[in-house]
Amino acid sequence: MVELVRMLAGMLAVATLMCSGNLCISASKQDGKIPYSSTTVTLLIEVLKLAVMLAAIVATGTPPPARFAPIEAFYYAVPSFLYAIDNNLNYVILRFMDAATLSVLWNLKIVVTAVLFRVVLKHPLSQLRKVAIVLLVVGVLTSQSNHLRQMQDAMAKKSGSGSGMDMRSEEDAAADQTAQDLAVGVLLVLVGVTMSSCASVFTEWAFKRKSSCPFLWQNIQMYVFGIIFNTAGVLLVEGEEISSEGFFHGYSKWTLAVVAVNSIGGIGMGFILKYLDNIACVYSHSMAMMLTMLFSMLFFSFQPSLEFGCGLTVLIISMYIYHHPLAHHDAMAAADAAKTRRSSGTCSERHEPPSGKGVTERSEKKRLTKLRQQENDDDDDDTDQSSIASSSGSSLPSMAPRSMRGLKLKAAQYSMLPGESEDLESARANAKAMDASLNNQTHK
Repeated sequence: MVELVRMLAGMLAVATLMCSGNLCISASKQDGKIPYSSTTVTLLIEVLKLAVMLAAIVATGTPPPARFAPIEAFYYAVPSFLYAIDNNLNYVILRFMDAATLSVLWNLKIVVTAVLFRVVLKHPLSQLRKVAIVLLVVGVLTSQSNHLRQMQDAMAKKSGSGSGMDMRSEEDAAADQTAQDLAVGVLLVLVGVTMSSCASVFTEWAFKRKSSCPFLWQNIQMYVFGIIFNTAGVLLVEGEEISSEGFFHGYSKWTLAVVAVNSIGGIGMGFILKYLDNIACVYSHSMAMMLTMLFSMLFFSFQPSLEFGCGLTVLIISMYIYHHPLAHHDAMAAADAAKTRRSSGTCSERHEPPSGKGVTERSEKKRLTKLRQQENDDDDDDTDQSSIASSSGSSLPSMAPRSMRGLKLKAAQYSMLPGESEDLESARANAKAMDASLNNQTHK
């Protein structure tokens, strides 16, 4: 119970930071637009995270790993590249939809992550957790049903207007533009959740594959590559604008808040990936969605629909089911069952000869080679036994008893032989006496 409370507390803290980051981005808009360069903000976030990690290493005195292979640092290059694209994509998505809608749609990440969990990381999912994922999909679709209906109405108005494009009212044009923006935003969300899921799964694998490397040093490698990729993005995408208008053009106090909050939130997300897993990470997004909706109602006049509320309720139920201790125990049982099936399959492949169905020529050759090797080993054993028998007269050929009783009796008798006997003739006489006793017991 204490462990569950700690896990939920950590997830709530990260969710609060994520919610604050989304709200700060919304607050930094001017006339509904983001006035600054999103690529420069992402670069500053990576720089600040690296500075925090370096300060933590100096404060704690954490030494670097004893064995550091430069090639292993490139394991962090792949997720850093994906994160660099994904972080900038969030700013683009917010140009087409509000923060609350983005937070709800972003919960689709858990479906992609669950698939990658099963396929890439080989994490089994219990039946309860599968039900929770299905409920999550239902909740997301329910919350967005109102937006989908608005899109259909807008498309109907567009088709009904015919060729009189200039005669459409301003309201129809605004509704059409809103529907188009939402469609583009949904498409970008699908791309973003796929890239984010791949980056998160790869990051978890990189963090956990070498537990001897301190977490702070793992983060430093990640953030160094993040700075490299984001610097390249700044120079390629907005190099001319930055050279003419300046690096900090359009910045405000809210922009600096975006940098600070997202930096701390990114570090917290790294802790979740290191010590929990990706599913806990994406459910933190769900908690952030709840908080974002609450604060959007208070500060940004967000009017949630009935469908939005129903979808949110289903999401809460889904999160409760997924993190219920019973679901955790079922997942552990499924993992144990999977290990048992793998081990039994290995044993059957090792001991049972392959059937004629589906046997390839290569596998048949391997089987024959193993049989020949076993025959050679048996011949060697027979040679050793015959040499022993020749050196000890005719007494030791009976070392293979005909019954379990004889085997036990022979083991007990031969344990009485001296370990190191200087008188070889005495040892042979004792052996003959034991053989005679064994034969008498067998005939009885």
